[in-house]
Amino acid sequence: MNKLSTYWQSLRTPDVYFNISYALMMFMMALLPFTVFFMWPIGVALMVLWVCQWNWREKWENFKQNDGIPYGFFLLGICLIPILGFLKSTNMPVAWRTFECHIWFFFTPLLFLTTSAKLWSKRHISILFVLFSVSEVALLLFFFIRGILKTIEADNLGFMFSDIYCYYYHHAYVALYATFVYILIFYYLTKNSHRISIKRKAVLYATALFLAVSILFLYSRAGILIFLFMHLLWSCYAIHRKPSRWKPIVGVLILVFALFGILIAKSPTNRFTEHDMSMRKKNDEATDPRLIIWQATWDGIVENLPWGVGTGDGNEVITEKYHENGHWTDEDHPYNAHNQFLSALLTNGFIGLIILLLYFYAPFGLAIKNRDILLLSVFLLMILNCLVECMFDRRAGVDFFAIMIPLLVLRCKADQ
Repeated sequence: MNKLSTYWQSLRTPDVYFNISYALMMFMMALLPFTVFFMWPIGVALMVLWVCQWNWREKWENFKQNDGIPYGFFLLGICLIPILGFLKSTNMPVAWRTFECHIWFFFTPLLFLTTSAKLWSKRHISILFVLFSVSEVALLLFFFIRGILKTIEADNLGFMFSDIYCYYYHHAYVALYATFVYILIFYYLTKNSHRISIKRKAVLYATALFLAVSILFLYSRAGILIFLFMHLLWSCYAIHRKPSRWKPIVGVLILVFALFGILIAKSPTNRFTEHDMSMRKKNDEATDPRLIIWQATWDGIVENLPWGVGTGDGNEVITEKYHENGHWTDEDHPYNAHNQFLSALLTNGFIGLIILLLYFYAPFGLAIKNRDILLLSVFLLMILNCLVECMFDRRAGVDFFAIMIPLLVLRCKADQ
């Protein structure tokens, strides 16, 4: 207890508002993997504290010093995308829900980038990442234990895979979180290999293995492929840093790919070779849903350029188009575009796509400028996930990237 108290004292600063805000941020990061329910109350409390400081000139100076120009403006700009399509939207409830998601893109750059870099340190940011990581591992452990108990009870291995395994959360977003934690562990081990005790290394390697297996059990096709791609990139980076250790690194890489291949082959259903029958032709021909949705989205884009259909109407247009193309579902489910770039182009046309690309430029430009491998990795993670999911149409995706990207941008400027 004394050790924990001492550590907390080391995080305290002379700024009372920052100390209170940071405590709320710690609470926020610990809860994020489990639920987004508390994000809004915490966000409102943080904004109230931000306004109460009433030091606008100082905030503006901090914003500029923390690369708020241009990167902060690009991060803030993403919240404009749903607003652009309000005038054209006929489905206002969906439009307002989308806007409610995007509000976090407005909150976090203001909260983080207008705070003095002298108050932030890499330790402050690292603690937030650690809290998120511990919570994500705890959530995956809960899924794992529940899956085993359900499998024993029902004698059905299906409880260990996909949406049934993570029964109250979309598996693609849990896989995203788990891959991010895996990257953090890989980064920490690569940067501090000589300073970490054997016991801590063992714990971190065991945690990394558990994350890899958990991503397989989540059985998101995109999640698995993105994880393997990121593991390959980080293996190349580790070899670049220590060429003499290429043999064990390549050995682990081959082992990871082989493990995934074997377990996928042994799973009850193979989502990589078996098409989903929830979306099919009238002759019952099985078809990959994403290909159907992307084609329907593209047809809607072509018909509605250059301004798009409006923020709330994208899903309805997609549903109409895949019906026109001869596809049907057992229930008329309003699928989204499953691609953030196509979604922006469909709903808000060329302007929406340009603003979205500027948002992506922010972490990429700063990562290249500062040679920050961690920020670059999260940028790649964001790009890859947005190619196969509408990450910014769900709170699980928005809250994650809206918080992590400004933190990593700030980390580039923070002291040790």
